[in-house]
Amino acid sequence: MMENLLTINKTTCKEDMLDLDDFLHQRLAPLVQKVKFQLIHMEGSKRIQEYTRNKIQRATTLLETIDDHRQLQLENITQQYKQHLLDQYEQAFTELSEKYRQLEQLQGDYLADYNLLLDDTVDSLMASIEQLDNCIGDTLDKASEMRHRVHEKFNDFADLAHEQMDHLKAAITSGAKRLLHYEELPVPWRNNMYIHTGYRFLSTPADCFHSWLYLHNESGNIFTHLIGFMVFLGIGIYELFYSNLLTDVPLFDWIICTIFFLAACKCLMCSTVWHTLSGINDYHTFTRMACLDYVGISTLICASVLLCEYYGFYCNEPWRNTYLVGTGSLALIGVTMPFMPWFDRPESRWIRIGFFVALASSGIFPIGHLLSVYGPTQVATWISPVLKSLSCYGLGVIVYGNQFPERIWPGKFDHFGHSHQWWHLFVCGGIWFNYIAATSFVAQRHEFGMCLL
Repeated sequence: MMENLLTINKTTCKEDMLDLDDFLHQRLAPLVQKVKFQLIHMEGSKRIQEYTRNKIQRATTLLETIDDHRQLQLENITQQYKQHLLDQYEQAFTELSEKYRQLEQLQGDYLADYNLLLDDTVDSLMASIEQLDNCIGDTLDKASEMRHRVHEKFNDFADLAHEQMDHLKAAITSGAKRLLHYEELPVPWRNNMYIHTGYRFLSTPADCFHSWLYLHNESGNIFTHLIGFMVFLGIGIYELFYSNLLTDVPLFDWIICTIFFLAACKCLMCSTVWHTLSGINDYHTFTRMACLDYVGISTLICASVLLCEYYGFYCNEPWRNTYLVGTGSLALIGVTMPFMPWFDRPESRWIRIGFFVALASSGIFPIGHLLSVYGPTQVATWISPVLKSLSCYGLGVIVYGNQFPERIWPGKFDHFGHSHQWWHLFVCGGIWFNYIAATSFVAQRHEFGMCLL
């Protein structure tokens, strides 16, 4: 591109060979054009030193100014000053030519470095493009494989869904006429493989409550807690409104005891409703009722712990309130976690058990505190009814968790004597001993609850 420009003639101008007008047209104008061209293309280059650029720009400005005012100068100057002015122009021209040569040299160095850098950049870019191309190829292959797998899974799922739907329809049809075998139930309704027969699969809640009138494998579960509910409801009404023990206590004492009786009755009634509706063929109702049962258990456990904390620290309000708030927080967790989708799954049996044991274990901290104050003998005497209650719950958990005795003799305890019925009986025993503990705590509240310390 530079070859197309006029070449600079470095020969010194003679007075008799070139006048001022020819100098400005033939020598100065092409040089100014070259300098401007170079400056435009190299102005952003870091290779040009700042002082060089400034000098060239000043020289160019000077020459452009001279060129712009050339006609005015030619009209105003006399012949005697022409030679003097021409000498000045020749000197400026020579200086500008030298700077242009330096500028071309700088551009050559710049282009050499630029070309080398460009080669490296292009090589790196090509390598990145090749790597990206390989990644895209691998991704497309994996996507094709994944699409094939998803298609297979979808077909399998569709086949399974059709199979389950057919199974569900058959169970609904048969369940309306008779009790079902374990293998006839849809998978979500299968909770205990060791109980083989006596399963309901009914369409409405009314049909489920009507099942109270005939024998099935939930009959024992329903009536153990329905009878327990009526017993403890009667005891609660008597103690809270008619007995001399609780009618004369302070209001907050009465509230604590009321919470316990309500929690006990809630647990028993929720369990009764759950076992009644566990034979419904609506899956949403089935899962919600199971959660209701777990909430009842959580509430009973926390209410039992509250009794110990309230009366164990009866006259020590800071510690009493701290423990009550802690247990209340656990109660909130206990009424929300059962509604998690995974909580009611058969494979989560031991997780559920562990959760309820952890709730009950929260009472270890206040009991440990009381042991440090009163010693083991006095605390053991005071808390002995609670220990009996915990023993009932503990035995019930062991029996229920291990599905004894039906695991040992499958199909032999389908209607009576299976693990869940034993668990219900142990729960009723635990509530009874908690009730005995509550009346004992109220009677001893001033002697034991840190009131004499």
